[in-house]
Amino acid sequence: MIRVCFILLLALASTLSYNEETPEVTARVSCTTTKGPLEIEVYEEWAPLGARRFTELVKVGFFQDIALFRCVDKFSTQFGISDRQEYKHWHNKDILDDPNLHIPIRRGYVSFAGGGPNTRSTQMFIAFAELDFLGKEPWETPLGKVVSGYETLDAFYKGYGDIPPFGKGPDQQKIHNKGNQYVRDNFPLTDFIVECHLSSSDGGGEGEDLPRHAPIPKAERPLLDNNEVKSADKADL
Repeated sequence: MIRVCFILLLALASTLSYNEETPEVTARVSCTTTKGPLEIEVYEEWAPLGARRFTELVKVGFFQDIALFRCVDKFSTQFGISDRQEYKHWHNKDILDDPNLHIPIRRGYVSFAGGGPNTRSTQMFIAFAELDFLGKEPWETPLGKVVSGYETLDAFYKGYGDIPPFGKGPDQQKIHNKGNQYVRDNFPLTDFIVECHLSSSDGGGEGEDLPRHAPIPKAERPLLDNNEVKSADKADL
């Protein structure tokens, strides 16, 4: 309880002061992908709860064989669905929103992809361009940025377009139900995160408790561009 209160106070304090140009680096994450490496800096002052959840997921090994199932040119790449049984429970571990500092989403910025208030769990996106229409909602506030590997971002395959119902790319519900094999069978050019690891960190323990919110029932979730389907047990749509 004390830890939860401390994290909430930290989030509140971040609304009073932040630095977009030279934020304090609280962690560095190195990822290997099918197109090359990515180096990400994490800034707790931008999004304390989101930053801690991201580094928590990295520490427990969540980002292994993760499909970049939504790669839309001049928009973003979205990822964060695991088909490994030991990680599936993370899909439903939502955390509370961070205070929105109205940091604009720029090329290379990293954020969670929520589907409404307090719905951030594992799905994230990296921006391919400046996205002025994103970042206005608390569940879209950035938590860090790519500092090396922009050639990797540019190389990700983007030919399948957006996800349903916005396009004909991979279906999130089918990834939940059928796993990565569905992606590889039907969208063979999709790129993947091979693995991510923490290259440096200022703290935070593995499995550290973060404030969580009960998942919003699917029927009550708004249909947004970044909406995610979190049930891995429902019948194929």
